[in-house]
Amino acid sequence: DVNRGPSAARNAAIRASRSPFISILDADDFFLEGRFRRLFASADWDFAADNIMLIRDDAAPDLAKVAAPPFAAEPEFLDFERFIDGNISRRRVRRGELGFLKPVISRAFLERHGLSYDENLRLGEDYELYARAVACGARFKVIKSCGYGAIVRADSLSGRHRTQDLKRLADADLALLEIDSLPERSKAALRRHERHVRDKYRLRNFLAV
Repeated sequence: DVNRGPSAARNAAIRASRSPFISILDADDFFLEGRFRRLFASADWDFAADNIMLIRDDAAPDLAKVAAPPFAAEPEFLDFERFIDGNISRRRVRRGELGFLKPVISRAFLERHGLSYDENLRLGEDYELYARAVACGARFKVIKSCGYGAIVRADSLSGRHRTQDLKRLADADLALLEIDSLPERSKAALRRHERHVRDKYRLRNFLAV
């Protein structure tokens, strides 16, 4: 078997399933008790995400006993510009980008707009799908409650991506810029993100020479 990457795996799982809602769970990660009760407390969304609890693999406790501190939901909705700008990395903030969120996704919305994961991407595949969905009008709801547990490993795919993966992600932004319906302020946000990723690619490519 050939490893075709996370996007292909996600697409295959979505095709094989029949549930009206989709929730991605990465290997080794876990859902916290009450997550779906909180996310489904209302039905005014197409994507609904919550906070992520990050746990280092060398400090992982008995996961069955993990409980997140209680946070009020305080729901809010992400527009396109806020989502894109929320994916520009900040110094000393690890995995703070909004593309790391793991929302529950409406299958009907994906099917209505013909959306799936871009199988050319092995980095930023979630970001790219979410961005296209919001560009198509998805109501992307975020609550502050913590419901997803992520085990952070130094050798994770997102942590050991190839130089070429950065180029493909920057190129994905250029493809998003071709969406005719995007207003100029949305395109400006995309250009900022594209420059951010492209600069990372150029630095990595230079150092690899």
